[in-house]
Amino acid sequence: MKIRFLKLKDWLLMTVMGVLGLTACHNTKEVAKQPAEPEKEPVAVNPRGDAALMYGVPTMDFVLKGRVIDAQGNPVSGMQVILLNDNVDITPEEMHEDNPFVQEYIAKSSDTTDAEGNFQCQMQAFPKELQRVIVRDADGEKNGEYDAQMMEVKFTENEQTETRKGWYAGKREKDVDITVMKKR
Repeated sequence: MKIRFLKLKDWLLMTVMGVLGLTACHNTKEVAKQPAEPEKEPVAVNPRGDAALMYGVPTMDFVLKGRVIDAQGNPVSGMQVILLNDNVDITPEEMHEDNPFVQEYIAKSSDTTDAEGNFQCQMQAFPKELQRVIVRDADGEKNGEYDAQMMEVKFTENEQTETRKGWYAGKREKDVDITVMKKR
């Protein structure tokens, strides 16, 4: 009796799936005999000839490099330069090292200037021209204390060093000099 009930249940389930077009059965012996064809890249075009819309979020790599200098043009070491993603809504005053999220983010998308004031930091974000940057004193009184500041850096299409198709939009690199002011 139980076996008859299970067979009836399976038959009803397969019938409903077949009516809905959810069948996936085929003869695997015939497929195994056919030689494998190289996969062609699908063309995503709708009937009107427009590019088809896809789900997801495009991303781009942003690389910011350059020097941090003081008002006299001298290099400043020990300054931390942080490239901020749009998802990170934080100000220089809110950057506390005791916050694990902040620690992880800083480790990935920041750099501290060397003796020549050089830095290079990068992040992956939504492709747009303006990106926020925080510059703050990381070494305290060692080289003098400097004010933290937040600014926007414009990454233009001319600075695009890599272009790709799909969701990854490539890479843009910018070289800047950032001037910082001593605390009073």
